[in-house]
Amino acid sequence: MADYANPLRPHERLGDRDRQEAITRLASARDEGRITAQEFEQRSEAARSAVTWSDLVPLFDDLPRPQAAAAPTEDWSRHSRALGGAWGATVMAFMPFIALGLFFISGFVWDGWAWGWLFFLLIPIAGIIIYGPGSEDRRRRW
Repeated sequence: MADYANPLRPHERLGDRDRQEAITRLASARDEGRITAQEFEQRSEAARSAVTWSDLVPLFDDLPRPQAAAAPTEDWSRHSRALGGAWGATVMAFMPFIALGLFFISGFVWDGWAWGWLFFLLIPIAGIIIYGPGSEDRRRRW
């Protein structure tokens, strides 16, 4: 919805649709009791004959500005590409820490550090399983 009291380009010419939107907003102000029926007629006639955005400014100076619509909040867990939704994404986020923990445990408990690096392969393997091919198909089914 345009802010007629503070147009972005005041010298730009209006189109028929712009004028009709201004009249619709004036009708809304009339229905809310902000202007009288006589004022509505005068202002709507001025809106019909307006040429530029700056011509509409005096018609809306004493009316409140439109409120910006709040962005809808989305539940991203439903839109996750991960297998298991939010749980799968959480597992993937912790996978480097799990691999690091297993690396240190294997180094201290078993035969040393020689084979501990293999636990870091869990990170790409988990990524392939959770976000791999077919994740788009899973997303469509959800």
